[in-house]
Amino acid sequence: MMMILNPLYLLLCSAWFVAISESSVITIDCTGQRGRVKTVETWTCDRNGGSECFNRLEDCSGCGEEGSLSGGTAYYDPNGQDDSTGGWDCRSKCRGRPRSSGSQQKTKTGWCYYG
Repeated sequence: MMMILNPLYLLLCSAWFVAISESSVITIDCTGQRGRVKTVETWTCDRNGGSECFNRLEDCSGCGEEGSLSGGTAYYDPNGQDDSTGGWDCRSKCRGRPRSSGSQQKTKTGWCYYG
């Protein structure tokens, strides 16, 4: 019976991983980063006009010891149809630029008051 449960357990774990790989949120340590919000966006354009758009957001704006890390990937087919549950719209980065890729980063820093 153990042999039957092991593959089933692996299958369930794999399905869970695939489900959260599109878009997820986890807790991060904000030591030295309090008040900061950092966004990283990357894109990959295929030869047919489709695009893959990944974003990552590190949010320590709450000024606490912990913040959140979230991210996801959006997939656009050559017709512009979104087939995903995360990411950002990078189609403008791919227009007229097949087989290209890139990234951009933005950081905002706020003030944290301690009384």
